[in-house]
Formats: sequence, structure tokens, C-alpha cells
Amino acid sequence: MKIVVGNVCFIQNKEQNTVLLLERAKEPMSNKYTGVGGKTDFTEDINLSCIREVKEETGLDVSNIKLKGVIKTLLQGYDSSWILFLYVTDTFSGNLIDCDEGNLAWVDKTKIYDKNIIGFIRLILPTILEENTFIEGTITHNLNGEVLSDNLHKYKYQ
Repeated sequence: MKIVVGNVCFIQNKEQNTVLLLERAKEPMSNKYTGVGGKTDFTEDINLSCIREVKEETGLDVSNIKLKGVIKTLLQGYDSSWILFLYVTDTFSGNLIDCDEGNLAWVDKTKIYDKNIIGFIRLILPTILEENTFIEGTITHNLNGEVLSDNLHKYKYQ
């Protein structure tokens, strides 16, 4: 059984009402959209790994990242599981760079669900983008990222 610790960050430009998404160029789940992020190194701080991954993939420097959830993903039929720490921020600087992982795009929030978003990201994204919420639980998915089952818990804070 392989367990990977990773992160996904959704960077928001509140002035333009957009979210930065990555259209994956590589399998699995190529041509599908997600946030930016990746694996946390064994000795690396989880929060700092998110900041590093964002910088590597986008060229942007982010700060004030907020933890919005922790999801365990299980890939059906494979001995693969990720523990994903989900973050948002609207504090960033710098200019976008070309990304080896795929194409970066600022997507209008009103049109975000028109995109071909990875199924399990589509399921949790409304909670991640909602103010004062937190999501945790487990999602089982297939190689295409389609949700087969979930056990998610959403918490609302004042």
C-alpha cells in the first residue's frame, strides 16, 4: 500500500472573480482541471510544501494560505492513496510561468463548473471556495478521477 501526502491550492483573484486552475497534461487524469499542488517531501512541513509547489508550478509567491480541508483519496483497484491538504489563498504576487504539469488558466468563478474538472475536485470545490467552511473525509475514485463513493463531512464556522 502506497500512501502519499500532498496538497492542492486554489488561488483566487478576488478583484477579477477568478480562480487559477491547472489543466493536467499528464496521466492520470490528463485534460482535466484541478488546483495547483503536489507531493510533500518526507521531512517537509505540509504548509511550506504547498507554498513550494505553487511557486514551482506557477511562478507565483503565495502567502496567507488557509487550510480548507483534508481528504483521503483511494484509487479503486490500485494500492494507492493520497492524503490531500486543501488550501485557498487570495494573497499572491509574481507572474505566471509555463508549467510542466499542464496549462494554467484564470477561470471566472461563474464558469468554473463548465470546465472538465477532476470528479473528486468538482465534488469538494464548492466547499473549499465557500467562506468559513472545512471539509474532511474519504473519496474513492477511478483512474479518470470519477467519484465512486465518498464519506465526506462539511463543517461551517462562524
